[in-house]
Amino acid sequence: MDLPVQTQLKIMLMKALKDEGITRAELARRLDWHREQVDRLFRLKHASRLDQIEAAFKVMGRKVTVGLEPIA
Repeated sequence: MDLPVQTQLKIMLMKALKDEGITRAELARRLDWHREQVDRLFRLKHASRLDQIEAAFKVMGRKVTVGLEPIA
């Protein structure tokens, strides 16, 4: 089963936070956002903006790349 791209990004963001040992509160501080803004990034049913997801990865020293694969 293929997950939507946004869901995959949110899962990868959760994993990155865990790998880095960063809390959501710390991520909010680094982004200079309210905690609720950060919490929305992790809600799978919330349609987060791509630039916000990218910003979260960027403050952790990571960047999002895009690729395409043929459908089997």
